[in-house]
Amino acid sequence: MKKITLIGAAFSLFFGTVSAQELELESDATLLKKYMSTITEAELKDHLSIIASDEYEGRETGERGQKMAADYIAKYFLSQGLVGPVKDNPNPYFQQFDLYSSKYSRFDITANNKKVELFDDLFPYGNFSLNKDTEVVFVGYGDSTSKMDDYANADIKGKGVVFYQNSPEEYLEEDDKAKGLRQKARLAAEKGAAFAIILSDSDEEYLTQTKRYASFLKKGKLSFKKPDSSKEEKSFGVILAKPSTFIAMLNKDEAKWNKMIQKNLKKGNRPAHESFNISINAEYSTRRVPTENVLGFMEGTDLKDEVLVISAHYDHVGIINGEIHNGADDDGSGTTGLLELVNAFSQAKKEGHGPRRSILFMTVTGEEKGLLGSEYYSENPIYSMEQTIADLNIDMIGRGDADHKDNPNFVYTIGSDMLSTDLHNIHLEVSKTFKPDLTIDYTYNDKNDPNRYYYRSDHYNFAKHNVPVIFYFNGTHEDYHQPTDTVDKIQFKEMANRAQLVFATAWELSNREKAPVVDKTDTNQK
Repeated sequence: MKKITLIGAAFSLFFGTVSAQELELESDATLLKKYMSTITEAELKDHLSIIASDEYEGRETGERGQKMAADYIAKYFLSQGLVGPVKDNPNPYFQQFDLYSSKYSRFDITANNKKVELFDDLFPYGNFSLNKDTEVVFVGYGDSTSKMDDYANADIKGKGVVFYQNSPEEYLEEDDKAKGLRQKARLAAEKGAAFAIILSDSDEEYLTQTKRYASFLKKGKLSFKKPDSSKEEKSFGVILAKPSTFIAMLNKDEAKWNKMIQKNLKKGNRPAHESFNISINAEYSTRRVPTENVLGFMEGTDLKDEVLVISAHYDHVGIINGEIHNGADDDGSGTTGLLELVNAFSQAKKEGHGPRRSILFMTVTGEEKGLLGSEYYSENPIYSMEQTIADLNIDMIGRGDADHKDNPNFVYTIGSDMLSTDLHNIHLEVSKTFKPDLTIDYTYNDKNDPNRYYYRSDHYNFAKHNVPVIFYFNGTHEDYHQPTDTVDKIQFKEMANRAQLVFATAWELSNREKAPVVDKTDTNQK
């Protein structure tokens, strides 16, 4: 989507969006500005210096540091007068639930007295519990098109298949250019294969593909349901393999093998369906991982049955290869921004200016593991989705990206117009009125954006239930998911400005006469 700054947004308001022209803010501007100003750089730094400290060990879901952060947040909610809304729990600020971590204790493939092993040579997708001798068949690039059908006359029923991940362009029709690992794996399953071993084009590509995710696989994959190993042998498996060691295990010369592959580019020259006998030994163990969302509730006045949710995830990725990943920006910044919003609303309520609608302040766990905490809440809400008027989600507002190195005072907003024209117009008017100096960037406000940010943070679990959302985000940077994402690199002045924008929007939403109307439907849920 084309980048639109605040000036551009105002231009569209004037020339193209009548409803935005007609919208008027209903909040007391003097009060809003008074309490917005209580959100300060110093207080943000105080909170973040604790939450993103080494003591909290990177706040990995279910681990000691995450529990410490949960305690810190809950105690702060209590100190600010928020109520713990979880009635069936000893700690009413904790919405507790169990996840299950599955971790490989062994995964190797053997042939010709040679072995390739987990992580160094193999990267399995999903959980496998196998101990068997089996046959695999080489099927070239694993494609089936009008130009070339690699599966023609191949006997693969119940066997494994081996093929290269990336097909040469001349091998495919125009409509097939987007075929990747998932599509090829699906085709292999449809053809009757039991599993697929997919070869990267080179060792370098394999290492690039697996470097980022190997550490997470070593820790274990989290899921809501305990995996059933009795079902794994019946499910289709996918294994990414390092080509040099895998080909050597098959007693093949890699240079000759590659020369044979190149012949497949010639029209009509299908791959020789050579088969190989291998042994697969894969075992994984599962453990229960209790974790918790942390919820604090501020009851409203005359519109208290309607609830505004303000969310941020407080988990991060923990310790990887002995290094603490502090997650100061991701998402210590969103978490501490939320805590400052709590403080601002609490001061207002103490002085007799509490919100008309109720506000649920929610920091969620398990975001880094697949938006698990917000998914759990959305499926087990304390306040129904029908009561929930909007979710304002804050994830990574402490830094900037390379595109804004000359203008750090900006924020990406995503999703405001996906479900509600009203919410988007309120967002525009609040931004223009209370934060005219803050550039609002809509670059990623597109469901089809290749980065898919609309789907990648906790707001989306509300959007799936047709709750309007705004996602506040400042892009990724060189320290994203690295041990170098530390407090000293946070831009607290700009961070405070962004948090103040969220507060101003929340203040308006919680005090307006009418909640935003949902006038659109998300037809692209994934």
